[in-house]
Amino acid sequence: MSLRLLLLLSAGGSKTADMLALADTIVIYGAEFGVADENLHGGVNYFLDEFDTRRELVKEATRQLVRKGLVRVTPEHDGFRFSIAPQGKAFSDNLESDYAVEYRQLTAAVNSFIGDKTENEIFNIMSEIAEKGRVHD
Repeated sequence: MSLRLLLLLSAGGSKTADMLALADTIVIYGAEFGVADENLHGGVNYFLDEFDTRRELVKEATRQLVRKGLVRVTPEHDGFRFSIAPQGKAFSDNLESDYAVEYRQLTAAVNSFIGDKTENEIFNIMSEIAEKGRVHD
């Protein structure tokens, strides 16, 4: 999870832990959201069922990344926001596996998809997509 968060944050900007969890979910399940031809981790679309676990993993990973100096944390009106630190950016830029390259490419598409949507709007979109998927199962 920590490496994926570094890849997400290296695209720029700052995000809350919940927004990081939402963005990571959309990167992994990009086909469900129309941002990729196929899901990064295969065809299973139980993203909503695993979201609470992903959220907890993101919170723990961000704590570790902040302690290591790879990510910065800033208190804002909507909670704590996380951004990449120079050391984290340098580390992320050196990740060159096929997975890292594909994750980076998908991050750009996901950031466009998210745009200026709120966390609630994105979660509602996720819920609608998950419900449609269950109807077809």
